[in-house]
Amino acid sequence: MVPAEKEEEARLASMPAWRRDILRKKLEEEREQKRKEQEKLKREEEEKEKEQSEKLRTLGYDETKLAPWQRQIILKKGDIAKH
Repeated sequence: MVPAEKEEEARLASMPAWRRDILRKKLEEEREQKRKEQEKLKREEEEKEKEQSEKLRTLGYDETKLAPWQRQIILKKGDIAKH
């Protein structure tokens, strides 16, 4: 258990059972919400990466042969050219 969880359990132990159940449910919902947000951010990041890879391919670059800094420059120039 994480120290915060131990602290939480100690605090819950001193509460009446009905209130403990309500608080536990609320904490579970918060954790679930946080997990969903993290998954959403991860999916968005993966989608962005996929779009950038596709953009590099359409510009005629082999992504495997580019350094990260080269990728950034090419993608930025591509954005500038479009605007």
